[in-house]
Amino acid sequence: IFENKGAAMGCSNPHPHGQIWTTTSLPEEPAIELEQFKKYHREQGGCHMLEDYAKLEIEKAERVVYQNGGFVALCPWWATWPFETLIIARQHKRALTDLLFEEKEQLAEIMAEVTRRYDNLFETQFPYSMGLHQAPLEGSGLEIECSYFHIHFYPPLLRSATVRKFLVGYEMMAEPQRDITPEQAAERLRSSGGVLYRKKMEEQL
Repeated sequence: IFENKGAAMGCSNPHPHGQIWTTTSLPEEPAIELEQFKKYHREQGGCHMLEDYAKLEIEKAERVVYQNGGFVALCPWWATWPFETLIIARQHKRALTDLLFEEKEQLAEIMAEVTRRYDNLFETQFPYSMGLHQAPLEGSGLEIECSYFHIHFYPPLLRSATVRKFLVGYEMMAEPQRDITPEQAAERLRSSGGVLYRKKMEEQL
C-alpha cells in the first residue's frame, strides 16, 4: 500500500489517492526487513526489533517528531532522504487488521501530524512517497508473527520548496550521503506543527 504525492514523485493525478499492489512474492525491501525481524526475534528471546527501537527513540527523544498513545513518528538514524520519517506502532501490531478502533484514530492523527508538518516546513504542498509495510497476506506462522506494522515517508525536498535532493553521482554509485542530520530534521519538523500554513494565509486575507 503506497501513495505518491506531487509531480516531483511522479504523481500525475492531483487529487489525493493511494495504490494497493498485490504480488505473487514478497517485494525486496519488505522481504529484507522481515528477515531482520525474524533474526532479531530469534536472537532476542521473542522480542520485536521495531518495538524495542521505538522505545529507545522515545527515551532519547532527539529524533522523535511526534507521538501519541499508539504510534511514534521519528527521523531514523539511517535515513537517506533529508526529512525522511518512519511511523512505528508502539506495541507489536502485525498489520492494519490488528488495530483497534482507538488505534486507527491514533494512526490517522499521527499521519496528519507528519504531513501537516511537511507542508508547513517550506509552506508548500510537500511531495513524498509513503508506503505501509505489514504482514504478508500469505506466509509462515513465524513470518506473520515477526512482521511489524510501520510506515515509511520518503520526501525529496532539501532546502526549500524548489530545491530537492537527487540520488546521483557518488550516492548512486557508492552510498547515500546525509545533507542534514536526522536530529536536525526532527527538530525542524517538531517546530513546524500547529495550524496548516494555507489556513493561516486564508485567515489573513
